Amino acid sequence: MKRTLLALAAVSALAGFGSAAHAMAEFDMVQDTLKAFLIELRIPSEEMDGLTLAQMREIIAIVDSKEMGDGARAQVLKIIGEN
Repeated sequence: MKRTLLALAAVSALAGFGSAAHAMAEFDMVQDTLKAFLIELRIPSEEMDGLTLAQMREIIAIVDSKEMGDGARAQVLKIIGEN
């Protein structure tokens, strides 16, 4: 019984580590995509430092759905300004 509990605890710890590693990889991918979009919109990439993950995803969705233009830039700047 003790071995089973230890094995379950070990598996849970490893699963948690795998999930954390996956989440970090996803976050890095979101940041890289956002940085590329900000550069394309002529917005300093330092502006993304204080953004939440939700704000980053919102910006990516806006830029992904529209042509890179003044309208997309204005919406992105508004989101950055809310921070």
